[in-house]
Amino acid sequence: MHDLIAITGAGISKASGIPTFEEMGDLRSRLSRDYFNAHPGEFYDGLLKMKETIDRARPNPAHLALAEHGIPVVTMNIDGLHSKAGSRLVLEVHGNLEQVICRKCDERFDFYVIRDSIYCSRCGELLQPDVVLYGDMIRYYADAIDLIGSSREVLVVGTSFYTSTVNEFVYRARLAGKKISIINQSAETEVAKFLERF
Repeated sequence: MHDLIAITGAGISKASGIPTFEEMGDLRSRLSRDYFNAHPGEFYDGLLKMKETIDRARPNPAHLALAEHGIPVVTMNIDGLHSKAGSRLVLEVHGNLEQVICRKCDERFDFYVIRDSIYCSRCGELLQPDVVLYGDMIRYYADAIDLIGSSREVLVVGTSFYTSTVNEFVYRARLAGKKISIINQSAETEVAKFLERF
């Protein structure tokens, strides 16, 4: 049983220099499976810009506080900052931007291979992003539900509650009678303050 687990969204990484979806114009509409299938080149152009922004980012005090207190994390984010901060148990339910995948060869490649080509150098298949797009199944869904169920309290940080994923997880937590706390502003300072009691 965990005293506390955290569910995090884009707002926790804002202080690290990663814009939220609301600040990135129509990016959200281009993160769908349909858009990827119809416009893979344009899709990867946008994802490459996001990856370059993410690679410049560093964990902020909110990420570091969760890691320091050993709080398990279920994150909607694909920026990898929880792991970079030192968190040991992180469920990246929307994946990350570390690699791309050739489904035909069953091989993984460093994400930046797409600078040369978005097609597999071995077989010519379109490379797949290692992220969950709108229209895909959520990763680690059952593991996330189990983790939420194993906690006494759930801290929700930096989410607009736009995605069905976070809404489902919070709904499940409420259904299970968990105490829920929400921090959606100034996460970089408020998370550390919240964790002082743990």
